[in-house]
Amino acid sequence: MDGYLKGELPAEDMELLQRWYDSFGESEAKVPGLEDDEASQALRNELDARIQQVIAYPAAVPRVHRRMPWQRMAVAAVLIATLGGAIWWTLHRQQLEKEIQLSAQHLAFRKVKTGIRQIKKLVLPDGSVIHVNANSVIRIPERMDGDTREVFLDEGEAYFQVARDTLRPFVVQAADLHVEVLGTAFNVKSYDFLEDITVAVTHGKVRVSDTARVLRYLTANEGLTYHKMNGQLRMAKSVHTTANGWISGLVPLEKARFDELALALYNLYGVRLKSDDPRTMRHHYNLNLRADRSLEETMDVICSIHKTTYRRTGNEITIYP
Repeated sequence: MDGYLKGELPAEDMELLQRWYDSFGESEAKVPGLEDDEASQALRNELDARIQQVIAYPAAVPRVHRRMPWQRMAVAAVLIATLGGAIWWTLHRQQLEKEIQLSAQHLAFRKVKTGIRQIKKLVLPDGSVIHVNANSVIRIPERMDGDTREVFLDEGEAYFQVARDTLRPFVVQAADLHVEVLGTAFNVKSYDFLEDITVAVTHGKVRVSDTARVLRYLTANEGLTYHKMNGQLRMAKSVHTTANGWISGLVPLEKARFDELALALYNLYGVRLKSDDPRTMRHHYNLNLRADRSLEETMDVICSIHKTTYRRTGNEITIYP
């Protein structure tokens, strides 16, 4: 092959190669039949017809009675393989490009963000409904015609009402957690500000995994809390009434840590809650926050639990023992 490309092929071998190429009945200027899909298919049909003719009438194929030197056989084999590869690539290139474009369409996501005291309702192409809590970021697919229905909860909280489809699982990616369902309703909370990710199921069944293993199968009224740093799990029961109360402006807090209380206040009122006292930071809170209450009313309720006081400076609130 190198000898042919460099013009160093012996005259006898060059003549043999020329006769082989001339048998296709084409010009040397280019290899016709590769310009477009229609011509490529015509070339493929012609090659198939010639192969079938050889198979059906082997006696009609001209035979070379003299023994071909192994060098000529090698050159012919390389040329046949090269031409065959070029034909195959041309025939399949456009199909490959179409598949790549289709894959890119499947990977096209729309990013949705929410702000303070803002809740959005999204309806997906498959009929599933997502309620997105305040200060959240979620990516949803522009199309849902693949093998799975996948969304990404990059930050925040969302409640999913999934349209049932036994052939295409619905998958929620939230940090290191992978939640997969066929058709059910569940809540996922995954704020960067919090140490944990929580999953709560109101009806149906979900499978929760991390990057290494399946963690749990959850059914209606069950939930779990996943610690981001060490992967530890805590299970919860009877979560139906607390899973999605935030959609209607009710945020139930049960044994909530200080950081969970601070997040809830930020989502509802846009204020930053802090404390410089270690004892206050270790407090837990049981109460219901309501969006229809004023910030002052809410802070009075919070401070009554542990007999604390607070001071507000702009959008920052500090709690004192």
